[in-house]
Amino acid sequence: MNEDMREETAMSEASRRRGRRAWRIVLFLCLAIIAASVVLRLMKPEEPMVTVPLSSVSVSEPERGDIEIETSLVGTVMPASVYYVMPKTSGEIREIYVQQGDVVNEGDPICRIDNDDQVEAARIQRDTAQIAVDTARTNLDRMSALLQTGDISRQSYEQTQSAYDQAKAALDAAQLSYETQAEFSTVTAPVSGTVESESMDLNAMASPSVQLCIISGEGARKVQFSVPDRLLSAVSAGTPVHMERQGTSYEGVVTKVEQMPSSQTGLFGVEASIEGADLIAVGSGIKVYFVSEKAEDVLLVPTDAVTYDGGLTYLYTVTFEDGEGAQDAAISSDNRAATVHKVQVETGLSDGQQTEIISGISDTDQIVVSWTAQLYEGAQVQVLPGED
Repeated sequence: MNEDMREETAMSEASRRRGRRAWRIVLFLCLAIIAASVVLRLMKPEEPMVTVPLSSVSVSEPERGDIEIETSLVGTVMPASVYYVMPKTSGEIREIYVQQGDVVNEGDPICRIDNDDQVEAARIQRDTAQIAVDTARTNLDRMSALLQTGDISRQSYEQTQSAYDQAKAALDAAQLSYETQAEFSTVTAPVSGTVESESMDLNAMASPSVQLCIISGEGARKVQFSVPDRLLSAVSAGTPVHMERQGTSYEGVVTKVEQMPSSQTGLFGVEASIEGADLIAVGSGIKVYFVSEKAEDVLLVPTDAVTYDGGLTYLYTVTFEDGEGAQDAAISSDNRAATVHKVQVETGLSDGQQTEIISGISDTDQIVVSWTAQLYEGAQVQVLPGED
């Protein structure tokens, strides 16, 4: 039994010695590899330093000038002159001569109204007035003969003369009323133009308070559009506007601005003239442009140069470096090295191309107008020649 234990102990000792030798070999190999790596690194020739060129930017000074903001709205082309045709007498509509869309000339018949009762009454009044004139004339002739013989006074004759004059005036009025009533039976077009709408029915009653039709005058057109109260101050009589429809431009001026808003829309109605639009159909839509905001003699920069960060507005400016080191920093002697500054500014109007700068920069600052990913406070850049 003791012999077996001794044999087992001897085998364990031999195994431990073999393990220790294996670890020594592994450790030696690792140290050899590390030493070789260090030697190779020390023997490797040093790589030359590569100079990274500065980012190139373009700069310009702010410009001083005017900026305008245009607002566009949709308007409706309307006839410049609109006539609401109303009859001047009452009666049944016996004949209708026009319908919507017809082109009429001044004096063309619109409809015929049966006002025979009024005509007959006017005729009777005329005939009665004629009898009165005849009677007054007979009296005047008789009084004239008596005046010549001295049988009446001058005063009596003049009274008879006055009565005759009054009767004659009454006849003239009765004759005019008769002719007018006869004329009123046929309603005619007051102007040449187009019948935009008509509301006549055969045998329906017409009266001076009921509209028969609407006629738009020939030629000239106007444009109607509406503005909210915030734009009301931008339009007044004489304000120039320009309009576009199907690629064609038209010019005009504001001719009328309503001072009370519409009860339906809350907007203020505006009318403007339009030149050369005679052939545009009434009721057609048209785009209307006018200057709604304007600033004069202000600092302007390209809109693309303006950046935004954290709800604030910034411009990048540069200051140029001096000295030999600064020149070496540029890859070309034609460029100038510069330092970038991130400047917070306050902006005003912008038309998409230019933006007004209210504060933050001066007329002589150099504004970066090109983009590079290396724009930040303190960044070194090179300004392209001819841009500073």
